[in-house]
Amino acid sequence: MEPVLEMDVVGELLKGSLENGSVTSILYDAYSLGWTLGFEVFRTLLDGGFFGVIHNYSLPVPRLVSRASFMGLNITELSKKNSLRIVDIFGSRYSVPISDPYVIRVENPSEDTLTPKIEKIYRESIYPVSGDRGIIKLVYTLDGTVVMFGEKPTLRLLNSEVAFLARESISHRISAIILLNTDVVSERLVAWVSSISDTMVAFRSSIKEDELVERMIILKTPSPHFEPVTYEFRISTENGKAHNLHFERLN
Repeated sequence: MEPVLEMDVVGELLKGSLENGSVTSILYDAYSLGWTLGFEVFRTLLDGGFFGVIHNYSLPVPRLVSRASFMGLNITELSKKNSLRIVDIFGSRYSVPISDPYVIRVENPSEDTLTPKIEKIYRESIYPVSGDRGIIKLVYTLDGTVVMFGEKPTLRLLNSEVAFLARESISHRISAIILLNTDVVSERLVAWVSSISDTMVAFRSSIKEDELVERMIILKTPSPHFEPVTYEFRISTENGKAHNLHFERLN
């Protein structure tokens, strides 16, 4: 096995995330920590001057903030610098009170009204703040969307998302990262996510002798010279706080 620097693997994924109007999908299973890679790519882009928007379908905002901090993403501080907003579909759907100014509510979200309401939020609350910076969207998570609205409506919402990125990329730099726990959804939805993704990464975990073992495969990127690559993936902590990603190439 060949150790690979985190910056090299993340850098390869950034090439896809930086493509205007593109979709990067990160797929993982029930026990996997693959979702951390999505936050790491997102954080790296924000460090590089992008404006971040998290579309939250899965958790109350305080738990989402905690999940992001696991990978060193300080949502509160970034919001104070006008570098990040959260579009809180989860809290809006289930009437979870919000107090933080960086959290944007979507009134009465449904599968029929969600897309136009989010487009209005971008016109009124995102673009005036993001200015001429590139925008990176993080969908947390697509399986949360399925739980909320059902699988068939989620497929229609995915199509609307691709169309939205295509339209908006004419006048803005904007792309999306989608996180998906494949154990929650059908193979049909996974296949559709694959078809709309420009960059796609899949994780598969197993527990052996009380140890979590993960394989990560980069399945595709926009590069014409790309070949699929497999890594062994793990996470370590530094001083009990910062978490680092480790990759060892297997092929």
